[in-house]
Amino acid sequence: MKQTWVWLVALLLGLAVGCGKKGVQEVRPRGNLDDNEVVIRVDQAGITRGQVRAEAQRMFRSVPDNLPPEQVEIAQQRILAGAVDNLITRQLLRAEMGRSGLLISQDDIEAAKKQLEEAFGGGTSWMTMVASAGISVEQFEDNIRLDIFKNKVLEKDMDAAIAKMDEEAVAKYYNENLEMFTIPEGRAASHILVRVAADADEAAKADARAKAEGIRKALLEGADFAELAKTESQCASRAQGGNLGVVVRGREAPAFEEAVFSLEEGALSEVVESPVGFHVILAGGFQEREVVPLEKVETNIRTALQHGAKQEVLGAYLRDLREKALIKYESPDVPETDGTAVAEEAPPEPGVPEAAAAAPTATAEE
Repeated sequence: MKQTWVWLVALLLGLAVGCGKKGVQEVRPRGNLDDNEVVIRVDQAGITRGQVRAEAQRMFRSVPDNLPPEQVEIAQQRILAGAVDNLITRQLLRAEMGRSGLLISQDDIEAAKKQLEEAFGGGTSWMTMVASAGISVEQFEDNIRLDIFKNKVLEKDMDAAIAKMDEEAVAKYYNENLEMFTIPEGRAASHILVRVAADADEAAKADARAKAEGIRKALLEGADFAELAKTESQCASRAQGGNLGVVVRGREAPAFEEAVFSLEEGALSEVVESPVGFHVILAGGFQEREVVPLEKVETNIRTALQHGAKQEVLGAYLRDLREKALIKYESPDVPETDGTAVAEEAPPEPGVPEAAAAAPTATAEE
């Protein structure tokens, strides 16, 4: 169960993509209010507005920097709810640990710190991680202590649940979800997009088409497609040199799809217009539809099923603690939650491992 607490601590520290994000100060309960005010009570213990704000800030560090602006507010709302749930859950665990009399030794905590360092490649000490996240050593150790306690209490139940995820369970999941393990028919393609706003006038469209024509001309004269895509394309795929991976029928604009599937391999398209702008497309090879054999994905499936089994045990335990507690929300600026937003271990993908490189990395509409 090492991965579970490693993920939780990593999220707490904001160690995912996007650390140091601008605007993180916006993720907080609304209003210029007192951070010392108790806004949630869990039985006799209080959680302050400042604790909610600090937890939300740390969690927001895991949000990618390239999140579209229209999704930022949604992410902030979810993170605020997750921060509230996390704090309530920790207080429930803290109280339960006190009642149980189970002691977590400093040796247990030190071993957990080493595991955390190993999980992040061993190149950064846990103290550096804590300092960069702006969290105290005491807070860090408290969270590790709670996660170790939770895992010790649930170890037998989790082991029993995991044991049920045997070969029969893996085969059953595979057969009931064959589409998940199917590499669809498609074609490799790259493109360079000159984006056009939905409300653009004819002059703006003409300028965009002219730019796309200029890009195509440069490519015909020998310019490197990937390098030109990195500097000129206005699609997220520019980071991959315009590579879209495999384009599957039915997922793109009709004109774009027609061009992709009608070109000779290695050929460059004419300028193609779609609802988002003008494209220059480079066609790759075809990919036949293929169902990946069970033996190639059984490890992925087993890992995913075991994760799900552990999460069911953990979820039932936390729901039980929550139902027994008296939780009161004492400020309207803090969302009332039901425990479902609490951050947990990232679920592993049970799908096709070999198909990852072939799957689309972006759509032409991005």
